[in-house]
Amino acid sequence: MPWAACVLAMTLAGFPLATAADRESGTELIGRPAPEWTFTRWVGGPERSLAEYRGQVVLLRWWTEGCHFCEVTLPVLESLRVTHAANDLVVIGAFHPKPPRNVSDRHVLRTAKRLGFSGPIALDRDWQTLGRYWLDADPERSWTSVSFLIDREGLIRWVHGGGEYHPTSDPRHHRCDVQYRELEKILATVLAEKPQASSLR
Repeated sequence: MPWAACVLAMTLAGFPLATAADRESGTELIGRPAPEWTFTRWVGGPERSLAEYRGQVVLLRWWTEGCHFCEVTLPVLESLRVTHAANDLVVIGAFHPKPPRNVSDRHVLRTAKRLGFSGPIALDRDWQTLGRYWLDADPERSWTSVSFLIDREGLIRWVHGGGEYHPTSDPRHHRCDVQYRELEKILATVLAEKPQASSLR
């Protein structure tokens, strides 16, 4: 169920509006250490643990095929990846097939290419890492196309609870633009932070 529909349904059911919004916002995760990931395998790029990215900034986004929100957002992530690669930003696309099932590396890479994403890709076949990051804490969450910005120390600094975000002047997508500008602002702050000596490899 889309975020807005989820909010409306809960409001009509008598739940406080903040409850529905907080469920999908993930704000309670800000400042916490990002969980280690256990992806099924890496499809594009070298297999690396989260710890191996310490000292770099990681933008991690779950995506899948047939998802309009992913189709709109992945080209934006590619643009950020290319623009900030020299500043130690790594953008990782975590492919989670719906429903969970086996998919070939070739299929995932072909789909990513069609959507305009060329960064590292991990396969989260059974949603194990998606659960650890997002779904296990609240099984009622409706989104799975979530994003996390992880700083050089491995702390979560920004969460997007699902859907799309991109720069636009279209008033129908005002929320998408606001959330993208929020990401830009926080990303600039995080990239400007110097890694601590303990983070340097």
